[in-house]
Amino acid sequence: MYKLTFSPASPYVRKVMLAAFRSGFDKQLELLTDDNDIRSQNPLGKIPIVEKPDGDCLFDSRVIIDHFNREGGGLIPTSGKDRDIVLTRSALAEGIIDASLLVVYSDRYAGGEVPSKMWLDLQIGKIDKSLDFLELDIVNWSDPLGFDAANIGLASALGYLTFRNVRDWKTNRPNIQKWYEDVALKLPGFNETIPVSP
Repeated sequence: MYKLTFSPASPYVRKVMLAAFRSGFDKQLELLTDDNDIRSQNPLGKIPIVEKPDGDCLFDSRVIIDHFNREGGGLIPTSGKDRDIVLTRSALAEGIIDASLLVVYSDRYAGGEVPSKMWLDLQIGKIDKSLDFLELDIVNWSDPLGFDAANIGLASALGYLTFRNVRDWKTNRPNIQKWYEDVALKLPGFNETIPVSP
């Protein structure tokens, strides 16, 4: 069994769980809450962490997804232009998640202070520019593997934007909205991994 240290609210954890569903690892995952001593497994104190059956620990989500891909396939093409495209799109989705989390954390960890408007505007700008780009580009997201790592990453990013109410990504973005609705119906594990507060 693989042991996944997780929080049900984390978009990075959702990426890993969706990748597990997609690559056939979902039945091999034992879920552990993040209240155990995660720094003994990851000195950064960040989740997700996967402990492999041999006792080795993997972190972060990109490393775990790469492992699932190597062991089960279907997430990242092995070579060529398709691989470059999937990894670049995955990086865009990851950037949206990163910026969204920074918005959430800037308020959560402000210590009673007002978060920096310049900092928040910078993160929101990254999100908006990425979403505007995706509104035009999403029609090109043909997926030769059927729900690759990029699609999983973007589904997780959009779900987190909604969950934390970071940004309205649906208004004036019908192409992204249609894509998301299609993914919600077809992506294995989508409903089982919808983020919730712990």
